[in-house]
Amino acid sequence: MDGAFCFRNGTQLSKLINETAALTRELEDCSHRPAVASLLRLALPHVNTMPPADSTVNEHGYARQMLHADPDGRFSVMLIRWMPGACTPIHGHNAWGCVGVLEGEVGCETFEHKTCETQPCVPEAPCLVSTGKLLAGPGTVATVDPDPCGIHRIFNPTTTPATTLHIYGMDLDDEPEGLNKWYQNQVSSA
Repeated sequence: MDGAFCFRNGTQLSKLINETAALTRELEDCSHRPAVASLLRLALPHVNTMPPADSTVNEHGYARQMLHADPDGRFSVMLIRWMPGACTPIHGHNAWGCVGVLEGEVGCETFEHKTCETQPCVPEAPCLVSTGKLLAGPGTVATVDPDPCGIHRIFNPTTTPATTLHIYGMDLDDEPEGLNKWYQNQVSSA
């Protein structure tokens, strides 16, 4: 990113995708996540996307829609619509990720591996302990490192739907289930 990049009013998803492609092509792998997060912070107020139209809400209360997979496999862009009460299973990712809240509010609970017998563990993932929860509204951008860092679950604690835009550092078109490492007994698509 040359510093001269700027988003204008209107739908800018294609510009976000093009700039993400340029960043991931030009920068070293270790710089992708922070650079894409900075780009997403700039773009998010100007990206207008419709909620997933063809995606069915899964048993956990959310629907995914793949928007773009980089032809060279460096990243994928996805939109997720969170219904009230939606909650993912606890999981980590097999690639870096950046998430921006487009509308509504979502929560995120983070976890780490249990370090001693005296810590209370999470019943559905007994080797993990919660390290806290946060709520995020429109314009918020968060990042996640690959597993074993960044273990989390996302949820919608409100009575209205929420929409988030996700950019992950792998090709999800070829292997959509390859992104997640599940920490619960129940495995499903997130």
